[in-house]
Amino acid sequence: MTITYRFYESKKDLQRQIDFWMKCTKLLPYAWKPTISPNIFIEQENFHPKSRCFAFDENQMVGYMSFTGSKEFVSLGYPWVLPGYEGIIQDELFKRVYGFAESDEFGAKLFAQRFRSDWKEQIDFFLSKGFEVTRRSPILIKELSESNHTNVSKVENDFQFDKWANVIKQSEVVTEEQLSMMKEYYGSVQFDFSISFESEGYFVVTIRTDMDYAEILVVALKKDMTKFLDMVNHVLKECENRGVKVVGIAESHVPNKESLEDLGFLVLTEDVMLMKQKK
Repeated sequence: MTITYRFYESKKDLQRQIDFWMKCTKLLPYAWKPTISPNIFIEQENFHPKSRCFAFDENQMVGYMSFTGSKEFVSLGYPWVLPGYEGIIQDELFKRVYGFAESDEFGAKLFAQRFRSDWKEQIDFFLSKGFEVTRRSPILIKELSESNHTNVSKVENDFQFDKWANVIKQSEVVTEEQLSMMKEYYGSVQFDFSISFESEGYFVVTIRTDMDYAEILVVALKKDMTKFLDMVNHVLKECENRGVKVVGIAESHVPNKESLEDLGFLVLTEDVMLMKQKK
């Protein structure tokens, strides 16, 4: 076994990274759809080729690790590898990528990554590197039964940020700075559809098609709205129409957890955030 390493060379490496990540996470519970944050990052001034490292066994790609971010904050990726390479190249990938991120050349100070609580191997790896769990956010999950439904109205195949913001402004006080940050964050997500319920609610969904798993990732609700369950049912029907078999939603998006449990949702996993600050 002869392992060679190289850093980012061209945009073709972004597709290699996405394809490899999809392969490595296909059997992990409730894996999300890849974001386009790497595509955004490579166009930024602080991008560096050393932020992405690829490992090869002869001509076969067997692992990679990457990060996106700035000196203030880095989203640090996990060293994904093919089965059989776990104890061989992961530490070396971490050394090269994390080592560069915290070096004086890049100068990052705060690092974070999130996993599902079921992903024990990934969480344990980060804990072994000095990261700490800083937040656990329950995810409610529902398996959909097979049925035929007609499409509901007001379904769009993208995220209309202004529609979401208009509902949010009716229910809570938000600053323009906060809205700008959310627009940037959501701009890295590949959404599949959104449903607007006039000015009462707005839901946006992303689908991991190879796993038939959807996540209601964005929710805006009027503070005094009373049609939450009806809205969720419309979203579930649209998911069914698109071949989805399992749907998740963060508990933080839910005004009444018990109401979703009545629809068959159960807390089956958590979003686990791990962070580390350079001393």
